[in-house]
Amino acid sequence: MAPHGYGNQRKGSGPGMTEMQGISKFSDLALAWESYDRLTFDKWIIEVSNCFYQNGLQLKIASNFLGVQPAELQAVLRLAELEDEDLQLLAELKPPNTTWFSLASATTDGLKEAIRALKSEQTEKSPFIIVNKALRIVEGPSKYERIASLKSEVFEHAAKKAKTYGLLTERDIKALKGWKTRIKTGKTLTPAQMTYADGLLRSLVESGAITRNSKDNDVDICNEILDSLGYE
Repeated sequence: MAPHGYGNQRKGSGPGMTEMQGISKFSDLALAWESYDRLTFDKWIIEVSNCFYQNGLQLKIASNFLGVQPAELQAVLRLAELEDEDLQLLAELKPPNTTWFSLASATTDGLKEAIRALKSEQTEKSPFIIVNKALRIVEGPSKYERIASLKSEVFEHAAKKAKTYGLLTERDIKALKGWKTRIKTGKTLTPAQMTYADGLLRSLVESGAITRNSKDNDVDICNEILDSLGYE
């Protein structure tokens, strides 16, 4: 999980004070990210989240600096929004990153069931499937199941919105277009793709590109995306 990139600054180039302060902000985040192995999971989540927000960082730039997908960093920030008591339930577990978004949106009872399942499940099923099966028992269909049920046109439209609003990376937009083709040919998204899609769609929502009262003549599709993500 160790980030990379921040140690490759050119030596002897004489950066100014402002530049050094900018580098320091990202270095602080990198140090927090690298503390994963020595901190309990709940403490690590809070450490990364505090560092991100206190330094006023942006998701895309910060994730690029860390060398991780924006969805992975976003999942950490979402986990930090859990109530302290709920986050402490994950203290010693250190669940795989493919489960983070699911756990971040779970209820207390859902978290307890997911943790029990992760600890006791002896099959070769992916942790993502184990967690979402456990959450479904307690909470009903997960948002990932709702994302998986989205039509191909939704992902195509999301890619167009990202282009129009200047959001996401070219890789992200290519992924959205690829999922449109995948779904259109009758295939389903993999657990990793669903996690990735969740992060991208949430980025579009949080950037204001997808809203209930959209002025882009696409209210129905925007509502479908917002409903799948659990937004009111």
